[in-house]
This record gives sequence, C-alpha cells and structure tokens, in this order.
Amino acid sequence: MNREINTEIASGVVGLILSAVFFFALEDISWMSILFPKTLVYIMALIALALVVRGIIKPSRDRIFHVGSNVRWMVTGVLFFAWVLFMPVLGFFVSTVVFMTIIVGYLARARSRVTIGKFMVWIPIVIAEVTFFYLIFTKVLYVPLPEGMFF
Repeated sequence: MNREINTEIASGVVGLILSAVFFFALEDISWMSILFPKTLVYIMALIALALVVRGIIKPSRDRIFHVGSNVRWMVTGVLFFAWVLFMPVLGFFVSTVVFMTIIVGYLARARSRVTIGKFMVWIPIVIAEVTFFYLIFTKVLYVPLPEGMFF
C-alpha cells in the first residue's frame, strides 16, 4: 500500500482510540498502583490530541508503508500479540524474556547473520533489562504485573 495520508491526524486518532481503550480498561486497584498507568494514559492522550491539532493546522501528506519490510513489521506485530497472550500463562518476566529474545533475533536477521554466539550475548542483556523494569514496576511504582505458572 503506497497511499498518501495525513499521518499526524491518522496517528493522533489511533492514539486517542488506544488512550480511550486503556483508560476504560484500568482496573479499580490501589491509588498508588494506578497512578503510573493513569498518568501514562493521560500523557498519551495529550500527545495524540497534539498530533491531531498539528495535522489540522499544518496538514501534510506522506506515503505510508513504503519504507522497510511490510512482512517484518507484521511478524513483529504478531509476536507482540503472542507475547500478550502468553503473559497470563507464563507470567510477565518469563514471557517477556522469551519473546524479546525472539523479537531481537528476528529483527537482527534483517541486518546481519545471527549466530549462537550473538544469542549468548543478547540473552543476559534481555534478562538484565527485563529484571530492571520488573523491579522498577513492582517495587518502586507498585504496579502489579501478570503472574503466571512461574512468577
């Protein structure tokens, strides 16, 4: 698809829809736990609204889906969707480590040859990053993350 559209308005509308979905999906949990997700939803809605306003004030048309591989972004989207589906089963930590390692490997194939040695370097980095965010969200921000059969 090589269509030209006003990308600011399109992105802003998608952002506003996602903001509404996330806003209405927020659960009734403790005020400390809900503070961070609610703040992010509000920020996302403000940025999306700013994009729509910018698209109206200074309209421009750009081609979409003409840079990069359409197959690559679709596969990445399917992998992210699978990650979300497996999160309640495996838990946040395990599913994130598994799927981020798969996604990193898949996307790296587009630029270079992927070897076992590269995976051995990536896995500890992914584990360290996921551990960092897991601890920040659970211990500092008190955001409950999905728990599965492992933790």
